[in-house]
Amino acid sequence: MTALVILRDPVHGLISFEGPVEGVVERLMNTREVQRLRRIRALGHASLAFPGAEHSRFAHAVGSAHVMKRYLDRVRRLASDIPASDRIDDDMARVALAAALLHDVGHGPFSHTFEVVLPDARAHEEWTSSILLDEDSQVHQVLCELDPTVPRLVERLVHGQSPIPHLARAVSGTFDVDRCDYLLRDSYMTGVRYGLLDLDWLLAALRLHLPPGATAATLAVDGEKGLTAVEGFFLNRLYMYRQVYLHKAVRAADAVSRALFRRLHRLPPRPGTPPALEAMLRGETVSTMTFLELDDAAVQTAVHHYVDDEDPVLCDLARRIRDRRLFKTMRLRADVQPEEARQRLEEALRDGGVDPDYAGGVDRVEIDAYIEDEALMVLGSRGVSRLLDASPVMRGLSRETFVHYRALFPGELRDSVAPALADLR
Repeated sequence: MTALVILRDPVHGLISFEGPVEGVVERLMNTREVQRLRRIRALGHASLAFPGAEHSRFAHAVGSAHVMKRYLDRVRRLASDIPASDRIDDDMARVALAAALLHDVGHGPFSHTFEVVLPDARAHEEWTSSILLDEDSQVHQVLCELDPTVPRLVERLVHGQSPIPHLARAVSGTFDVDRCDYLLRDSYMTGVRYGLLDLDWLLAALRLHLPPGATAATLAVDGEKGLTAVEGFFLNRLYMYRQVYLHKAVRAADAVSRALFRRLHRLPPRPGTPPALEAMLRGETVSTMTFLELDDAAVQTAVHHYVDDEDPVLCDLARRIRDRRLFKTMRLRADVQPEEARQRLEEALRDGGVDPDYAGGVDRVEIDAYIEDEALMVLGSRGVSRLLDASPVMRGLSRETFVHYRALFPGELRDSVAPALADLR
């Protein structure tokens, strides 16, 4: 069969979608909503710390669809182990590929960053649902051409709901296609090389287990072949959070962005603000098609306007983002009460002549390396066991909570902030 789409990808090598089932990917890729993802950075401000992290949500979406294709191939080889109701026919395969490609179609500018900078912002998952179900969207129209029920099936699957439980978990679960692509892609593009995910081995070790008396299969791994790959998955995820997603420069850039949008929210409309963004700042209901007008370029253009704004606070924050003059950070002890740290920092900022609302803050994030997933089992020579029972590594990770705790402030105020927080470090 001649391939309909062949792409070169730095993470997966050659990616192809061929034949009548996989052809849905090409049709969806050519919609305006999916093409918009080319203009959305997957890692938001991470490129300010990792120069290579310029990859788009589009690349991630295609990669996720590729991982789904490989998952479907694996499930077909396991078909004899599961009930007929758990097997994936061509119609459900199209739904699965569509869900994998479209799972992030609702992201706003700079991806997750946009969800924390606007007051009462809708989560990207909600926007994804709106886009899939909006009759005016091209993705909805393409899905409807398959069958009028398909948009709702895809929308539910994106949220981890499906008549086939193992497929639901492949889209929204511990080892879903989203995580399998973004961990590999983000690691490659940032240059971080700790605990790389072994996707090939993980898929080869994947099993579908039908517990006694159950009517639906659950995901499992071959304990002899796959346990190391599973451990590597969780270690990779932990390392990526510690090295990339919670990098001090990334968190500082997010803090500057939050301050900038907080200022915008409190000011009258400013020249250069996109109409869609202005409406969202004012708390107005925004249509799906209006939301889709926003992308990274629209926000970056607005920031360039704000650099010359007459409001000094907005002007300063815009310059910080444009010129990478980010807030500085100071690590705090995990046992320090956030309220005490916040009060001390705010007092030091006021003494330095700046408004604490726009000059940093306290950033505390807790990461659980592993929260037990009862639906993931390990198949070994002695039968079926929980992951925690099969892996000493996972037992150790499950007991640990990693805390990233910093104060953020303008670098020019370090001399006044450092003494105020000296005994909290």
